[in-house]
Amino acid sequence: MSEAKVGRRERRRPDLDTVYTINADGSRNFLHPADVHGPWQLRKNLIWSLLIAVYVLMPWIEVKGRPLVHLDLPGRAAHLFGVSFTNQDFYLAFFLVTGLGFALFVLTSLFGRIWCGYACPQTVFMEGVMRRVERWIEGPRNARIKRNLGPMSGDKAWRKLVKHALFLVLSYFIAHVFLSYFIPVHELLHVLRSSPAAHRSAFGWSMFWTAVLYFNYAWFREQTCLIVCPYGRLQATLIDDDSLIIGYDVKRGEPRHKGAGEGGDCIDCFRCVEVCPTGIDIRNGLQMECIGCANCIDACDDVMERTDRPRGLVRYDSQRGFDGQRRRFWRPRVFIYAAMGLLGLAAFGFKAAGREDFQANLLRSGGLPFAIEGENLRNLYTLHLQNKTDAAHRYRIEPAPGGPAGLSFIIPQPELALGALEDGQVPLFATLPRAAYTTAFDFDLLVTELESGSQRRLALRFRGP
Repeated sequence: MSEAKVGRRERRRPDLDTVYTINADGSRNFLHPADVHGPWQLRKNLIWSLLIAVYVLMPWIEVKGRPLVHLDLPGRAAHLFGVSFTNQDFYLAFFLVTGLGFALFVLTSLFGRIWCGYACPQTVFMEGVMRRVERWIEGPRNARIKRNLGPMSGDKAWRKLVKHALFLVLSYFIAHVFLSYFIPVHELLHVLRSSPAAHRSAFGWSMFWTAVLYFNYAWFREQTCLIVCPYGRLQATLIDDDSLIIGYDVKRGEPRHKGAGEGGDCIDCFRCVEVCPTGIDIRNGLQMECIGCANCIDACDDVMERTDRPRGLVRYDSQRGFDGQRRRFWRPRVFIYAAMGLLGLAAFGFKAAGREDFQANLLRSGGLPFAIEGENLRNLYTLHLQNKTDAAHRYRIEPAPGGPAGLSFIIPQPELALGALEDGQVPLFATLPRAAYTTAFDFDLLVTELESGSQRRLALRFRGP
């Protein structure tokens, strides 16, 4: 049952004990947010337009012949803003994610859920694109409610059909833009022109994400924020009385009245609830369902102007501000979150800047630690080399001078050529006369990149009986 059906009998009011999107009988209460205009909507529209443009255009931008952002899963590499990372650099993701995560904590501590209302992809596409399509086809809130309550008709059928067709097309487009971060655009365009049977994996993923996005935008909607996303539940631990939130000025607004007689500035017009995309009543206080979209601010300010009352009954402020106190901007938790975020980002930057052009690892081959061949002892090793640059390079492999007397080597490939981001393996045999062996000892192997002269020294241990 939708909120319209409930409202036809008696207007249901959101409360703190129940989820407004779920009716008492357990059925879904489909919300129909009303149109709202105002300065905050203008700011959001500009931000959303910019973010959508960045999302769509970024895969088309190339740096050093590669996309600006390309996550090459088959090649076990990532190309980010002109820098290539291999699977050996995956540990850097920990520092990057940690730094960005604590940066979000700082943002939340200072400005509440500004991320959810202005930058979250769910909000950007749901409120900035899909809701607009729905309003364009089905009309304003009251028209949508009236049509949904009525019987099926030709007018209702074609509007629903066109809306869901556009939702499906837009979901298909958004899904393929997402795939372009994993498959370069020129390759993806070739895949789109080819038979699905020729690219089963890409076709399967495109259909999967199209279905997920269509389900989300056409039916699940605000439930993604309320049920799936854990960020709202973290809100209570990240904010305090000095965090900037959207709230209702109780001292000024109460007692509510219908515009006649004495009372506060709130005329209980229900407009703040009608425009809310998650169906809360901001007058009940800060709630987990609030995504900080500022719809209620513009809606209430419009009502205040129409009734010759000052704006700001619902506004951005801290809890201290609503209580008539001065807000503290810098607090201990902000410093702690900022320090942790800077530590993570600094560690990422330091390690990323100091990345080696090639990775060399020497491992003892599986099986017995040594072999006895007549009067000789032999150890077998495997050298793993990885070129971590976007250009082909050649490498020379040789023992370091000054090794133990009698120690000899067999290196089947003393020089190895590797293409961009390629890796390879080279076996290495070390042989020593049994009479010269007394105990396990170490020796070094040199790996030199011939073009630049960059060199790695690897320590080996020779073992015997």
